[in-house]
Amino acid sequence: MKWIFVLIALLFTGLVACTTEEANDGITGALHRIEYGNNVVYLFGTMHAGHPDWFPLADVVEDALRGADVVFTEIGVDNAAIQSAFNNTLFLPGNMTWRQYLPEDKYNHLVETLETWGVLRPSRVMNPTIIIRELELSMSFELSELDGDFANSVDMYVANVALELGIPVYALENLERSSDIANNLPFEVMLAMIAGFLPKEQFIEALADVDTHTLDDFGFYYANNDFDSINNLYALELDSEDLYAVYVRDEIANRRSIYMAQDMSRLLKETEAPTTFFVAVGLSHVIRSRIGDEHTDIIQQLELKDFIIIPLY
Repeated sequence: MKWIFVLIALLFTGLVACTTEEANDGITGALHRIEYGNNVVYLFGTMHAGHPDWFPLADVVEDALRGADVVFTEIGVDNAAIQSAFNNTLFLPGNMTWRQYLPEDKYNHLVETLETWGVLRPSRVMNPTIIIRELELSMSFELSELDGDFANSVDMYVANVALELGIPVYALENLERSSDIANNLPFEVMLAMIAGFLPKEQFIEALADVDTHTLDDFGFYYANNDFDSINNLYALELDSEDLYAVYVRDEIANRRSIYMAQDMSRLLKETEAPTTFFVAVGLSHVIRSRIGDEHTDIIQQLELKDFIIIPLY
């Protein structure tokens, strides 16, 4: 049960809010400076949500951002491209219906559970994982102080500062690839996700019973640069039979971190003119390797290559 909340946080990269009178001494996002030749990347860990008291960020982050030649965020700011990539995973294969695609018990569980959330007649050709994730995130935000509007997220703060200064902003990730990993789950993983989807009342009860795995806890630690506590939450013992939890760890977190490290390596090694990049990605892709051999992140991957890496947080 505890994994429900860690998975939600991981999928939204750990986000969240906090009461913030004491929180904003300056968010550093585990900032690292990565050097190769005359090129530099400042790697900054974000939350895909926000709180008004979080901005501006720590001086070291603001200076790096405002002094960059180019800014990259995970998915960029091209809404048309983002929507196009999402649309490719929005429906079941061949516009199959849930009844055609799912075993009867999973179909019944999904429909009955959605009804408890007030979703009586969702489109039954849509990818059910997307519907489930959106509902759980909506409920989590409703019970949190976090602003769940992506337009008010840390990512968009970074992008907006860059755009105001005339710094170009691009997507670090291949949008089609990352959307496919996040939303086109293998069939057995999708079934595991559906089986773990809780009726609304049970979800609220479970959330109320958890003290250390709420979105607000992640946000409090993020705002206070307490990355050890965040990693301790990610380091919960994982049931190897929980196919969805394993997929989130291995594919959505680890594999995407490896891809992003490869993308950053190309930026550093193949950019001919001396360039300073500011790269903002979800925090879980920056500092997760320290919690065990089954976890990797961008920093660990770049340490395996010929880069100078300097922590600045």
